[in-house]
Amino acid sequence: MGSTLSKPSARPWLAAAIAALLLGSVGTYVVLSSAFNRGVSPDPTTEIAPARAVTALGRLEPQGEVVKLSVPNAADSRVNQILVEEGDWVDAEEIIAVLQGLDKKQAELAAAQQNAAIYWAKQVQARTGEAKLADIAAQQAVLTQLASRLQTETAERQAEQVRAQAALQNAEQNYYRYEQLHQQGAVETAVLDDRREVFETAQASLNVAKARLANTVSTLQAQLRQEQALLARLQEVRPVDLQVAQAELNYAIAQVKRIEAELEDLYVRVPRAGQILKINTHIGEQVNISEGIVELGQTNQMTAIAKVYETDVSLVQLGQRATIVSEHGGFEGEIHGVVEQIGMQINKQDVLGADPAADKDARVVEVKVRIDPEDNDKVAALTNLQVRIEIDLERPLGEL
Repeated sequence: MGSTLSKPSARPWLAAAIAALLLGSVGTYVVLSSAFNRGVSPDPTTEIAPARAVTALGRLEPQGEVVKLSVPNAADSRVNQILVEEGDWVDAEEIIAVLQGLDKKQAELAAAQQNAAIYWAKQVQARTGEAKLADIAAQQAVLTQLASRLQTETAERQAEQVRAQAALQNAEQNYYRYEQLHQQGAVETAVLDDRREVFETAQASLNVAKARLANTVSTLQAQLRQEQALLARLQEVRPVDLQVAQAELNYAIAQVKRIEAELEDLYVRVPRAGQILKINTHIGEQVNISEGIVELGQTNQMTAIAKVYETDVSLVQLGQRATIVSEHGGFEGEIHGVVEQIGMQINKQDVLGADPAADKDARVVEVKVRIDPEDNDKVAALTNLQVRIEIDLERPLGEL
């Protein structure tokens, strides 16, 4: 009879694996149990060393930040002239550009000035009385004649008085001399009487000359006062006429000043001295609303703006030294500076490095580092260059 086939036996490797697993578990239990029973404790925690520096990303910019120079009515303004080039140094209040409309505004100013001159002449006419100019001129001629007549006739009467005074002195001397001779019996009484008569006549002539002089002066001066009063009446102007003339003149002057101010607005001046970093609006273009006409900076003193994490800012102090390197090779080697300002506001990070895992939502404080003078020229033309700043926390504070 054919024999029945038996089932194959269990795989020998499976049994061996189970046995090994059991032995490993027992061994582990023995080791841990032994260690616990001996009271072995874990290694103590290593003490963290204090930070030696604070490192942050940042950018370079001129002292006082970059000024984007624009005009109040940028949307309606076009540039007619650019008077500078990139890299030029300018002084405060220097004109760097001229807007369109200069010729037209200058013509308006000339017309306004001429108009003001006309109203000024009208105001003068109102003050003197335009309708009476001929009468005033005639009256002034009368006054001139009277003044001349007073001077001439006064001189004539004074001359008459002088002659009468001289004649009196001569007659008086003759009379007294003949009187002495008469007392001595040298001349007759009739001769002495003649000399007395001449003397008395001379006295009367002098009195007449004095009276004529006084009368002439008095009469002509009275006439002069009378004619002067008439001239004053002719020159008199009604207050309302003068007020109207003055108001018209004031308005004309105000128009001149307004146009002068508008003309001045066509000249674009820089608010402070510095270097022209970039021209954003060119001739014939509308003024760039967001970027302005030019960008201006005081590149003779550069600074590095470090974006320090809010967790590190408490370690930063004024006067600490800093080392700055270019993040992407904008300049070779390293430059140095000193912390001169620590910001008072927390902001989000806006300068990111090459690390894709960097925290874009990190909160930072701006710390300004003033570049050392010996390094300034090296980066004066690198505004907005991204840099890495390392602030030394161990080195003694430097001078600000």
